[in-house]
Amino acid sequence: MESSELAQVRVGHVEISLDTAAAWIAEYTDVNVNVSSDRPYAFPAYDRYDGGTTERDTLTDGDLLAPVLLNVQVKIRTFYGLQRIRSVLEAGLAHPALEEPLATADFDDVAAAVRALYGVLDEDEAPWGLGGTTLSKVLHRKRPHALVLHDRWIWNCYVGEGALVPSARRGTRSWADYMVLVTEAIGNDIASQPEAFARLRKATSEEVSDVRLLDILAWKSKGDSPSDEPENLSDETVSDPR
Repeated sequence: MESSELAQVRVGHVEISLDTAAAWIAEYTDVNVNVSSDRPYAFPAYDRYDGGTTERDTLTDGDLLAPVLLNVQVKIRTFYGLQRIRSVLEAGLAHPALEEPLATADFDDVAAAVRALYGVLDEDEAPWGLGGTTLSKVLHRKRPHALVLHDRWIWNCYVGEGALVPSARRGTRSWADYMVLVTEAIGNDIASQPEAFARLRKATSEEVSDVRLLDILAWKSKGDSPSDEPENLSDETVSDPR
């Protein structure tokens, strides 16, 4: 008989019954249903999108447009900006720490890689219209076991008063610092619940990283909306379904 703790999976401050979570994972990753549905989920369209290369530290023009498959628009000016910083992002993606699953990697090394990747958003010449949500959706596909996705649902689950990542007033915390905190909180959740994530992996016949499994649960749960506005999300559209 499962303990009450094992019967739940924790995503930030949100707790979901394992039965419900497993059902969500099975539904979201049902390829046969999704490819023929009038309202499909983004798996496998986003996760298996052919951007033109399988190299983990190479970003093609196709890779830069992948956020569209999670219903995040990449505007033309933003696309040109991503092209401009492509070499910086590729150097960050090549960091050896990202070859390990987030839950078992040395977090100091992961943090260094995350800072290098998201630090581009804190520069004076940061690409126009590019925020952490869009950038995370470019990067996660390349390193799905180590780099987290970000959107308002991850915010709802992890950020705010009493949450794992404290709120900060707009402009008082860099994207690099913020994404390190979010990555650490997600990594700790995965690492501290090995039995729950083993159960979730068994809920699907597809190969899905633990980071992506947690993201699916955050999106399905929608979390508990905090009273304060998410940082820098106002320029990025997150629509249902995805």
